Amino acid sequence: MPERPSPAPSVRRTSHALVADDRPIRLPHTEFDGTEVRFLGEPVDPDLFPASAASLWHACDGTRPYRSWPPEERELIAGWHAAGLVVAAPPPRPYPSRALICLSPHPDDAQLALGGLLARYGGRVVDVFSQETWTRRPHYRSRPALASRLLLEEERVACAVLGAELTVLGQVDAADRSAWQEGYFLEPQDVDAARSTEPELFERVTAGLAAEVAGGSLVLVPLAVGGHVDHVLTRQAALELIARKVLEPERVAFYEDMPYSLFANAEAEAGRLLVGPGLSPLAPVLIPGSEAAARVKQEALWPYRLQVLEAVTRRIIRHGRQLGTPGWAERLWVPPESADAFAELAVTAADEPSDVFGEPATTVADDAAAAG
Repeated sequence: MPERPSPAPSVRRTSHALVADDRPIRLPHTEFDGTEVRFLGEPVDPDLFPASAASLWHACDGTRPYRSWPPEERELIAGWHAAGLVVAAPPPRPYPSRALICLSPHPDDAQLALGGLLARYGGRVVDVFSQETWTRRPHYRSRPALASRLLLEEERVACAVLGAELTVLGQVDAADRSAWQEGYFLEPQDVDAARSTEPELFERVTAGLAAEVAGGSLVLVPLAVGGHVDHVLTRQAALELIARKVLEPERVAFYEDMPYSLFANAEAEAGRLLVGPGLSPLAPVLIPGSEAAARVKQEALWPYRLQVLEAVTRRIIRHGRQLGTPGWAERLWVPPESADAFAELAVTAADEPSDVFGEPATTVADDAAAAG
């Protein structure tokens, strides 16, 4: 996703205050050159990030709760969080995560579409076209190797916030493949071109995904709203696995690609797909989520600084509120064979325990008063 370059760090309009049990995680865009600290290629105010604080910043690795640092260090970390230099993961889940596998065409696709679901249940994200360099930030556009590394580091941080595992398949993004130099968005009538233009790549993707979806986990597949060729290839590979009876349709649902679903017609795309042995149409299932889940999703989207606009993440969260009125939700499309499994998922999501994200949240001051 494109982003207009802006001075760094930037104060987050969507930030929540750190609470005692949050686990701060540093963002990978910070550089130390011996004389100053830079973030996203721009100098950071020494009052915000004194050079002596480098070891504290490195200690923000998601393993320590905010409460564990002394007051003066908490003050620095809170400033970094407000400025967007660190993000906050909730405490580990008090119960095992559900067996979910989300097929993500690129780093960020699973989180943009299903961050609330992943925040609730965890699971595993499988990035298919994970070797990418695209960014509009000049500092990184002129440093493609650095951009490629940071795009994956952003993904790792986001998965850490959501408590999800990450598998990287390492295929090359369409923007860096010669077959799509003239553009990589397909119209519905051109979907077959995704497979026929790069048949060897399609077979590699299909074989790679076959190994990842083995077992009994529920599998979440991009609907390919918007027609990005990598999303289409990922979806078609999953459909091929269903046709080959490697992947059972009763384990599969399709998610609405974000932010494309904000501007394109997800219902129409779902209506074009016929899935399973009976070539059945898809039906929508809303997966509800709490405001806490929405907050964790928003926090998990903040690391994507090279490609994703903060305005886009806010719009995605608003879209979830429109879907879930009067609450909040993400939408899946399911074949009849998997309707029961995903209806159960929706019910359990609606019955989210009050402490699933460490709620009710307590501040460090609350803890001090309780100890006092």
